[in-house]
Amino acid sequence: MKTKLYTMLIPILKVKDLDAEVAFYLSLGFELSYDDEDFKAIKYSDGIEFGLSRKSDVNVEGVSQHFTWQIAVNSVQEVLDICLEKNLEVVQDLKKYTYDFGDVCTITVKSPNGYDVVFEGDL
Repeated sequence: MKTKLYTMLIPILKVKDLDAEVAFYLSLGFELSYDDEDFKAIKYSDGIEFGLSRKSDVNVEGVSQHFTWQIAVNSVQEVLDICLEKNLEVVQDLKKYTYDFGDVCTITVKSPNGYDVVFEGDL
């Protein structure tokens, strides 16, 4: 029996304001799994983990033209409710798409450092 060679994808986002970005994800229900001065790891359950790294000269505008940060969820409406309650910047309100496999809803939220975070899933 062959074991899995690759076991997890852990992207690292470069950010100018590390504390604001961490607070953003914590307000959405994520938790801190590693805490260092210039690097933090964020996770949600066992399925999602990523890093945030302080970089004072990062150009998020340039990165965001070629990169979409998308997180699958069970309820887009629940995420939207959290965003409204926490006054997070929703840049694309609830949108519904119909595919061969069924309907999918999305919202896009702007993180404090300028990343567009798309939440996709059932309503």
